[in-house]
Amino acid sequence: MIKISNIGTAIRNNWILETSIGIIAVDTGLPSDAAKFITRFKKRWNIDELKYIFLTHAHNDHAGFLKELLTQTAAKVILCESSRLILADGHPNEKHEYKNWLGRILEHSMSGPIGAYLAVTDLSRMKIVSDNDSFFEDMGVPMRVVFLPGHTSDSIGLHLYENDAVICGDAAMNRPPLNSNRHTVLIENINSYHHSWDRMLSMGASTIYPGHGKPFSCSDLKKYR
Repeated sequence: MIKISNIGTAIRNNWILETSIGIIAVDTGLPSDAAKFITRFKKRWNIDELKYIFLTHAHNDHAGFLKELLTQTAAKVILCESSRLILADGHPNEKHEYKNWLGRILEHSMSGPIGAYLAVTDLSRMKIVSDNDSFFEDMGVPMRVVFLPGHTSDSIGLHLYENDAVICGDAAMNRPPLNSNRHTVLIENINSYHHSWDRMLSMGASTIYPGHGKPFSCSDLKKYR
């Protein structure tokens, strides 16, 4: 079974997966958070143990210091092709069919310089994955890549089936009172978002690990679907 730890901040989670092939970090954080992340990481592990960075999507609170982390480690980033294209630009460019009051603030912020980060273009440091990809399984790690679009077109997650868990990025959130119904604050495509919740439900996992907020029961997805 994969050991899951969190070294994130009060704003967002940084899930760390201890596996047989080394440590996998899920996402990074805002550009200004790099030093804090590395300090927290080094308190528990050697930085050389970081082998992969799994990118759930290319918003700046998830990919903001990715470039810096790649320069300080030999890790490779696991991502989908859509994220690669956004990373090369260093800025997401999307419209949202749904946004709550916080989402409206964030959307306005993301459209300006605050939403930008250092572009990442080095293909030699990237592994592009597809939906239901067996990349990790092929190395003996019991998890699969799953595409979970809706929040963004490039949203992906991980199904840790031996842990009975899904790491979902921003496909769901758990930060009451901002989103007590587990919905994210921004949705690019509502129909895709519905399908992604249905897919997570179909996996039969018991626990969802979101990018923001505490882990919660998968039964909540059914309740608020």
